[in-house]
Amino acid sequence: MGFFDWARSLFGKLNRKTTAAGTLEKEFGVQPAASREMEDNINLWWSMYINHPPWETCDIYSLGLPSAIGRELASHAMCEFSVMVSGSARGSYLDEQMQLAAKHLKKDLEMGLCLGGIALKPYPDDNRLLVDACTTNFTPTRFDGTGKCIGGVFKSNPVRVGQDWYVKMEYHDMQKQGDINIYIIQNKAYKSGKEGNIGQEVSLSVVDDWADLLPETRIENLESPLFAYFKPPISNNIEPSSQMGISVYGGATALLIKEADERWSEIKWEYASGQRKIFADNGAESSQFMDRLFEVGAFSSTNDLFHEFSPEFRDTPLYNGFQRILQRIEFNTGLSYGTISDPQTVEKTATEILAAKHRQYVTEGDIQREFEETLNNLLYAMNAWCDISQLAPAGEYKAEYNWGDGVLDDPDTRRQDMSMDLQLLNAGILNDWEFRVKWLKEDEATAKAALPKAEDMIDEKQDEIE
Repeated sequence: MGFFDWARSLFGKLNRKTTAAGTLEKEFGVQPAASREMEDNINLWWSMYINHPPWETCDIYSLGLPSAIGRELASHAMCEFSVMVSGSARGSYLDEQMQLAAKHLKKDLEMGLCLGGIALKPYPDDNRLLVDACTTNFTPTRFDGTGKCIGGVFKSNPVRVGQDWYVKMEYHDMQKQGDINIYIIQNKAYKSGKEGNIGQEVSLSVVDDWADLLPETRIENLESPLFAYFKPPISNNIEPSSQMGISVYGGATALLIKEADERWSEIKWEYASGQRKIFADNGAESSQFMDRLFEVGAFSSTNDLFHEFSPEFRDTPLYNGFQRILQRIEFNTGLSYGTISDPQTVEKTATEILAAKHRQYVTEGDIQREFEETLNNLLYAMNAWCDISQLAPAGEYKAEYNWGDGVLDDPDTRRQDMSMDLQLLNAGILNDWEFRVKWLKEDEATAKAALPKAEDMIDEKQDEIE
């Protein structure tokens, strides 16, 4: 039995997080974009992310590597991130809403990287626009020719009313009727349990927050969905023909993480089994204080056994093998060596270290570009809600993103580069305003305006002579 077949056989023991294909077809007449194999992988990635993988036992437990990988990638990508929306009163309003959403974007990106995708769905709340982040509770149903998700079903968390539980399913789809785009939203409520299973359909009015929702809404002339969907910028090597995204630790990397968890349990066992012991017959004296050291029993017929057990630990080769697995995981996920492995075990030349950093730099750049496109789609959905709910005056908007210099921005290297530029400046090869543009991040006009005027410099020199 293969690894994924074996993992799939254990999913019956776990709570499946994805919505069954049969439920979607019965309720909305659509099929999920994910095949059964992809659904099984999504559930595997989820169980790994919450530290309860299928291989968990009393002796083997998760080290938390999946969430650590996602956290490192998201933290590096977002460490210097900022966004500003401007252009009009509408732009100012959208900027306020984006700043609210930005507080959670790093966490949202982490989950999207780990689970193969995440949907960001804005919704009006009084005079604000809040954003729901949906991973396993969103099922993509349709992608366009560019790979952009344009349809899917959102499933709410279970809501308790009295002694009963209910869930809501919200279907979104963008359809073409002639030359007109028709955006369809359908809402349905179901009786459920606290696990979120789908039961009998009930009225939306059973939950106060859903009472004002229409069963179906049609909106014309939208160019993009009222949600934004992010996929990790890596190819789907599980189903190459699928438009679904995969986890950054999907495919063979999941097997490496399983192996790392197992190797760690062996290191723990090495320490537990190698503890010093003294085996002594019943006649030997031992105190309660020494029970951890003494193992008393009827070991010999002469009743005079007193033997010290002190084996040699094999922790170094086991630990080195464990580190090699971590480094392979780093390579597969685009992290530089020493990110999750022990940096002291990485014996690399300066060139190899730079190459590893460059690998992560490229990975982070790909993530940033993909996530920026997602944020543009999120802004479009927010802007559409402004029109639908009349939240802000009509007007143009423009978004500016800042991602910083990334993982290759080493402080020592920056100081050396600045020192070299100062030498070029003093030699007259580099203009002073060019220096300000590069190192103070000013535009050309601001840099030139900040420099002393020629007449001021003449006055200063005259004062020095006098």
